[in-house]
Amino acid sequence: MRGPSFPRGGLAPAVLAPVFTAVVGLAFAVLSATQPAWLGDSIGPGLFARWLSASVVAVSCIWLGVELVRPRPTKEAERSGPERASSAAGVGLLGGVAAFAAAFPSLGLVAASALAALASAWGAGDRTWRDLAISVGVGAAAASAVGLALLPPGAPLWPKGF
Repeated sequence: MRGPSFPRGGLAPAVLAPVFTAVVGLAFAVLSATQPAWLGDSIGPGLFARWLSASVVAVSCIWLGVELVRPRPTKEAERSGPERASSAAGVGLLGGVAAFAAAFPSLGLVAASALAALASAWGAGDRTWRDLAISVGVGAAAASAVGLALLPPGAPLWPKGF
């Protein structure tokens, strides 16, 4: 006996990407829990990893909610033209996480956040220079604000030697 089959553009393909991305975020959370968040008064290696993995899960849940309430295209709409694919959004989000993890140790929180925003915005569909610049600027500004307001004075916000 076969399970239910969903038509092309149905609900199942739409929810697989955000669910998979949330599972990856949860795996990151489990891995980050093995690292200390604080080392005395200094930030430990696990703090940003925990925040980042929680952000991946939160964004994935929002993405899933949007996919669940988004109207599905009718057969007529499918024939009239393809809908913008959102399959790159999960890849962009995970690419942003990887860019952040790779860049943070040497570039600091602000530049690593800007790179993560760039990868995520590209995956989400921001394809013009203006849209990408806005996404990167907002990501860098948010990281600066959080870093200056909430983190201790020795937090690595800027590139080493800056």
